Amino acid sequence: MMMTRRRTRSTTGVGRTRRRRGVGRRRRRWGGPGGGDWEEPADYQYVPAVERLRPRDRKPYRRGITQLPSLKAWQYRHVVLVPYGRSSFKYEDPSQRPPRGYSNILGGLLRWYFPGIVNFPTGGCDVAWRWAHYSLAEDPMGRGTAADLVVAKFWKYFKRAEGKERACDDVLHQLARKRVTGMHYEARIQCVRDWHADRFVHMTKEDARDTLMQPWQYMQNPPQYVGKDDRCFLAMVMWWTCPQYLKKHEEGKKKRAEMRGGSHIQGSIPISLHLQNEELRTGAKPNVFAVLKKMKQRKTPDPETGSVWLNPQCETQCTSYVSKFKQKYGEEANPEAEDFDPEVAVLAGEGLKHGRLWFGDGCVDPAKVPSLRQIRRGRKSGQPEVEPRPRASDLAVERLREEMAAKEQAAQEQRAHMEQQILEYQQQQTQMMQQMQQQQQMMQQQQAQMSWLMSQTVLSTPPGSIAAPPPYTMPWMPPPPTQTPGTPVTVNNMNIIRSMNRGESSCAQPATCSSVQYANANVYSINMLIDYMSQGNDDEAGGSGGGQG
Repeated sequence: MMMTRRRTRSTTGVGRTRRRRGVGRRRRRWGGPGGGDWEEPADYQYVPAVERLRPRDRKPYRRGITQLPSLKAWQYRHVVLVPYGRSSFKYEDPSQRPPRGYSNILGGLLRWYFPGIVNFPTGGCDVAWRWAHYSLAEDPMGRGTAADLVVAKFWKYFKRAEGKERACDDVLHQLARKRVTGMHYEARIQCVRDWHADRFVHMTKEDARDTLMQPWQYMQNPPQYVGKDDRCFLAMVMWWTCPQYLKKHEEGKKKRAEMRGGSHIQGSIPISLHLQNEELRTGAKPNVFAVLKKMKQRKTPDPETGSVWLNPQCETQCTSYVSKFKQKYGEEANPEAEDFDPEVAVLAGEGLKHGRLWFGDGCVDPAKVPSLRQIRRGRKSGQPEVEPRPRASDLAVERLREEMAAKEQAAQEQRAHMEQQILEYQQQQTQMMQQMQQQQQMMQQQQAQMSWLMSQTVLSTPPGSIAAPPPYTMPWMPPPPTQTPGTPVTVNNMNIIRSMNRGESSCAQPATCSSVQYANANVYSINMLIDYMSQGNDDEAGGSGGGQG
């Protein structure tokens, strides 16, 4: 059902535009399991989600349909491809590299021989979403399956390395498996961009990846490799609009967000061709680890984190490889000056998972990669151990734990600082209380002495024999009361002492006078009064003595 039809190719895209318009005019009222609207609403108006997606004055430029080069005009059929790693080739002679690489030719063949709907041997059918489905699509003309036709046609454009024919076919199958998955992924993105381009909206691939449309919108822009197979494209749109695809799409966005950056900066060029380009540019064989490390670093540090690594996982991969390399060869060993060791890569990333190394996958011949069983067999205690492979989610959790630990440490330091301040304040308060107690004790002693002295003075001195003290005014004490001629001085003195014993404040402004100032003022007043009384007694004693003389 697949190889009998011949699709028309156009470099201008005119035929494709007419075909899209025809599909867009067909109204589909069946909702289908995919959900959504299959018919354009009558009152639909395009509303941009963000400012940059507003319609412009003219349509954006769209590249035409990619065509396969003619074999008669292809001048690179003698170029030899050598397997490099598990899923890439390198050119035997880098100087004879064709203008269109082998990956571009393979993508064109996969689109040309796309089988559409594939019938399964066990019953049922589905879109050829995977490379394995190409092997189920039989050619009615008896030329094999779609996969056989792709492989046979590919080796007409290039030549296998001598003695490595089987390895070349294995690498080609790995490449095709990846390209088929990417072909359908890019098809949905191109549908989104084409639909918006018809409305004069310039949309980048980054915006198109996160844009999900309604079925009627997808149906207006079928991919080029689907052709006129409306049944196949209908099944593709049903999958793009079903809840399962939406869930998978959200999970993919979450995983990309956990990476916090890309995985490398080498672009779409495989590492094998990048190494060959470095060799042509420098004239020397490049170090594999040095190139891999360079591909995982930024040219300028990140403005937010200040790190040169693309994401935390890139840093973990390189540091793990360096650590295991030094454990095996010594602390002085430099991995940037030695050949890439697949055993160290296995130790650093827990071997092969899903057929891939955690670090340096594609740079080593799969036959040279040891298994975990081979490494652990006869392993001694002093040799490097196999490290578990961290996932992006594990690194994100570890990063959150580190941030929480840093915040907790900062909070503890702040609490310790506050506790230290409180302790110092309490110590100051304790010292002030001790000083106040000492002042109170001194005041009580002075009051006791003054009481005893006044009692002795009152008993030994007749009334009116002691002259009144001179007026003395302190800044925080009221002036002494005036004495009338008929009032004995002892009464005034005793009133002062009684007021002190009762604890009455002599401060002129009690609201602003502290307890320490109050105590100091009382002590000072008592001392002044004691000195005055002592002076009066001395004068009286001197006068009586002189009289006797």
